[in-house]
Amino acid sequence: MAHVAIKVRIGLKPNGHALYPDFNRLDTTVRDGTDWSVFVDKHGGWHYDQVAGHADDDPAESSPIGMQWGMLVVPDTFADAAVVMFPSDVTVLNDTDAETFYGARAHVRDAAIRDNLDILQAIKAKRDLGIPEDQQDRDALDPDHPATGRRRNKLKTWSDFKARRAITMRP
Repeated sequence: MAHVAIKVRIGLKPNGHALYPDFNRLDTTVRDGTDWSVFVDKHGGWHYDQVAGHADDDPAESSPIGMQWGMLVVPDTFADAAVVMFPSDVTVLNDTDAETFYGARAHVRDAAIRDNLDILQAIKAKRDLGIPEDQQDRDALDPDHPATGRRRNKLKTWSDFKARRAITMRP
């Protein structure tokens, strides 16, 4: 199944809650008969703009106060139907533009390496006391080892995200 990244304009209701396009209005066949919020999480989930949100005024991104952008990765049939039904709120992104939004807007603040400070402080305390590191400590310091300590964020980049979720983008 081919996937497409769509950029979605998210408004703001008077009560302060997000106002999403009502994707449940799309034909049930493009949603596999499920609620749209469940359906989109099965494919790629939301990737919200972390640079400009509802409380920011970011004219360069056409994101005035009260509006923000999100990106979804969905099957191409869902994307095509969403663009037709919500032409002012949904646009299809090519793979390059999706990668740019993912890296420069949606995941720009995500750490490439995630540190568990409790584990790292325990290792430092052992070092300070002159206790030699054991294999468990060395594993915890290796971001590519699955041990708790320092872990590489395997969803930091667009290419890693697509590989981990087994997503093939429509050309």
